[in-house]
Formats: sequence, C-alpha cells, structure tokens
Amino acid sequence: MSTNTAFWYRNLFKVKLYESFGTSFQQLINNLFQYSVDDFQSIDPWGSWGDGGNDGWVPSKGHYYQVYGPKPNSGTSLSEIVNKAVDDFHKLPAKWSSVRAYYFVYNDRYMGAPAPIASSLQGLKEKYGLEDARVLAGSSLERMFMELSDVEKTFIVGGIPEGKPGFLDARCVGEVLSYLADESSSLPPLLDESAPDFCEKIQFNGLTVPVSDYLRSYQYQVSIVDDFLVKREPGLMQSISEEVSKLYADSKTVVQSTQTGFANLRYVWMVEQLIPETMRQHPHSMKAYREAAQVVISKYFETCDVYEHPECASAA
Repeated sequence: MSTNTAFWYRNLFKVKLYESFGTSFQQLINNLFQYSVDDFQSIDPWGSWGDGGNDGWVPSKGHYYQVYGPKPNSGTSLSEIVNKAVDDFHKLPAKWSSVRAYYFVYNDRYMGAPAPIASSLQGLKEKYGLEDARVLAGSSLERMFMELSDVEKTFIVGGIPEGKPGFLDARCVGEVLSYLADESSSLPPLLDESAPDFCEKIQFNGLTVPVSDYLRSYQYQVSIVDDFLVKREPGLMQSISEEVSKLYADSKTVVQSTQTGFANLRYVWMVEQLIPETMRQHPHSMKAYREAAQVVISKYFETCDVYEHPECASAA
C-alpha cells in the first residue's frame, strides 16, 4: 500500500470515529465488522423485546458485541460507562445462549479506554469463565479497518484522492464553493494581514508529509477557484473566506492538539466538511470532491483563513 493510500484510508477512518456517536457509530461498526469478523450478524432492537444486550454477534462462536458511542462532550461519567458495559452483559443470558465471549465496542476517540472498564470486563471473564472479554476501542478498530481490502475500505470511507493532482473537475470545485457560499451567514471584514511564506507556514503549523506535499501540489490549481469567484457576485470571496476560517476554528475543537499528528488530521477533517451533503452518499464520487476540497484549502492556506499565520497566532 502506498504512503498516499495508507494516509487517506487511516485518517478518513479516524475522522469517522471522531464524528460518530449513537446510531452513526453503530452503523460504522456494523459496516466494519461485516467485513472483518467472520459470520458477524448485527442485531436491531425489536419492540419491547429490545436487543437483550446484544448489538451484534457471531452465532457459531457465541461471541457477543455491545456497541457504545456517546456523544462528544455529553458529560457521560466513567461510572455510567462501566455500569453499561457490565449491565448489558448480564442481560445476555435471559435472551441469548452460549455466551462464550463478550466485547464492549467503545468510541474513545483515541483517548484510551479508561482502566476501570477494562478491569470490569476482566472480572466478568474470570467470574463466568469466558474465552474473552475486553474493550475494543479506537486503535483496535483502526487496525481492523486497515486490514480490509481497498474495495472494502472504500465502501466504508469512500474513494480517496490521488497522490498528485492530475485533471481536476472544475464543476466539483464550483459545487464545493457554492456549498460554502450557501452556508455563509455573514460577511466579515477582509483580512488585512499579508500572506506568509507558504513553506514557512507549513513548518510553523507542524504539517508534515504527505499533507505538506498536497498543499504545494494543489496550490498550482487555485486558478480554478479564482475563475469561479470572478464569475460570481461581489462579496462571495469574502463570504467563503469566513466559512473556511470558521471551519478551521471548528477543527481545533474536534481534533485536539494532544492528538498525534493533529495538524494533518485537521486537514483531513476539513476536507470532509467541505464536501456538499448531497455527495456524501456516493462513495465513488468522493474522490473527485476530496480533490476539489483540497484545492479550496490550498487557496485559503495562503492567508490566515486556515492554519495559523507565523506572525500573528499560536499553532495550538
């Protein structure tokens, strides 16, 4: 697998984990396990019967999975998470048989599964003589995803961009910009700061290969953005500038600076956010829109719209 391919698949999956909670996390896990766990069957709750603590299972092995993805910043306490992991296990014998292994699939957003959860599952394993009982969190889920074929990965995260831009569909760039313009809510003052040195800004913000290479490559395609803006109404450039700037500010909330490779991961997150909602349901169209989104980011990277100016801000 090439460096470019591995980078996009790995980081697009990370972005999905960061954004998923509740039913969206459940669906992500169902898609992943259908490919990575032999004979896996997902379970939907049914009326008053519910799911009996079983979100998915492998009938032939007696392996059961409970999936839990709390909403970010929901205030869910550690004791609530531990209680859910244990209580859902105790629901299984009433409605299911031959429980040999139990897995608590938890969206930790790469913060690490708290030790009390792992300890409580270890206690269940020893007390009930299970083959296995443990937490499956971000790092484990990522490893499972990266072991899939490229076709299976594409089904889950969509088509990935090429390493070097070739022909770019200007219509996709236009749709991305129109989408941004429609989202805009106000017109801020234009930035007065002079554009920083491109390479200096890359280094200052901690951007590394391959993102640094993408920015340089797509910089040569920004004329597509300029052509589109010239043909539209006055003020559109200013409006889109605000939306891109807000997007970067949001990325710093979603991807904390404590996360390894946070600058690159924010880049991938912004690429995803720039894609029009109507295109997100078409995995094979995502490649073109992800390339278009990178052109837009490169355009606004030249100022303080995305990432920090070496002379006016901190890279935190």
